[in-house]
Amino acid sequence: MILQRYLLKDIFSHTGAVGLVFLLVILASRSIQYLEQVSRGELSLELVFWVILFRLPEFLELIIPFSFFLSMVLVIGRLCSDNEMIILEQNGYSNSRLLKLFFVASLFFALLTSLFSFWVTPTSKSNLDNIYQQTSFKEDFNSIQPGKFIFLKDGSVFYAEEKNNEIFSNIFLNFSNPESKNSESFLTAKKSFISSEDPNLVFFEEGQSFSKDGKNQVKMSFELLSMNAGKNFFLDETTNQKDVNEGQLSGLNNIWKMSLPLLTLIAVFLALPLSKVKPRQGRYSKVLPCLIVFLVYLGLLLLVKGWLDEGRITFAPSLLLVHLSFLLLGLILTSKFSPLRTD
Repeated sequence: MILQRYLLKDIFSHTGAVGLVFLLVILASRSIQYLEQVSRGELSLELVFWVILFRLPEFLELIIPFSFFLSMVLVIGRLCSDNEMIILEQNGYSNSRLLKLFFVASLFFALLTSLFSFWVTPTSKSNLDNIYQQTSFKEDFNSIQPGKFIFLKDGSVFYAEEKNNEIFSNIFLNFSNPESKNSESFLTAKKSFISSEDPNLVFFEEGQSFSKDGKNQVKMSFELLSMNAGKNFFLDETTNQKDVNEGQLSGLNNIWKMSLPLLTLIAVFLALPLSKVKPRQGRYSKVLPCLIVFLVYLGLLLLVKGWLDEGRITFAPSLLLVHLSFLLLGLILTSKFSPLRTD
């Protein structure tokens, strides 16, 4: 029991430390990206905190399996380099017993990952979608930074030279018309602001509009022009997905939700044989090869999922074939290169 607690404590402490480091790195990287979006006027500053908060479970889904795998590599490497594996063997530890101990630890992290995959992450995504929907057009419009060309959802381009008290000056708005390549229309105005009565109504003052459709050209001056353009300013991410019925999407989502917990369990069969080092080798000598194997495993899962999302393949259990392939590889490696065997 003492040795079991010692090993489990080592695994959990390493997993927590590694996970915290990677979480901080990802949060810092994402924060920089979101702040860049704020500077481009694509995201309201008030939403940055909530976007990071509600995307946190999505990050943890990947961090937990990766941290657990890396912690096993570090712990086994240390045990081998410090000759502690010999002590374990002298105290009756066999390869199968050591494998069972690490597999028990993997069950905890697999259940934790399942909790995020099946409940926490979908709930967070739903809450984030609600926040996006509740964000008024006025907040999005006023978050636009002057002096920069802003590409709108429909392909139009908005530019304002200056901004003062939520009033834009020297406006240029180029309209997009994908149905007709020969048509062109844009307007210029001295001022632009949101209506105080309707937050989705934009006013343009003292400007001109120009439109061209083939040989027909229209030029018009105006003192005040109103435009209900609320939907145009939302910068949604677009996807290139083919039509997939709801049953296929549901099946794909469920298989993907199971993939990361399965990855956590199968990682045990890969980490134990791959992280074995000789006493005179450095404890970190097998970290890079192990990381390469794990990243190939995870990369194949993401690649197959991407193909399924795009409709390039329609066989959803293809993800399970990736798991079976690496499980078979892990079993072969475990039978040949066990950490308790000495050369």
